[in-house]
Amino acid sequence: MSAEFILSFEDNNWYAAHLDEITQNITRLETFSELFEGREFRLAGTEPRSPSDWSYDVRIFLEQERIFLEISAHPKSIEHDLSVLFEWIRSCTRISINDEDGEPSNW
Repeated sequence: MSAEFILSFEDNNWYAAHLDEITQNITRLETFSELFEGREFRLAGTEPRSPSDWSYDVRIFLEQERIFLEISAHPKSIEHDLSVLFEWIRSCTRISINDEDGEPSNW
């Protein structure tokens, strides 16, 4: 079972204006594995994995006004890369990251 999070921007204009930069930062992550259908980014931990495991641990969807994250597993490499991504975004603009129930997350 996966956990779902929503990254919301206080300034939606910033998000729209910097979508290319966000895309570049995601694709530069060590755990980035593939871009699927243009707006779905898949991350896979660098730790050894079983052949029966899914080919990704996280899916990031760049939606019109927010970023939706589906986290199936979070090995240390995934936690590190997501922290790096969120820190970079926070250095540029104010965001909130909430779980699927709307509760603030620890990210």
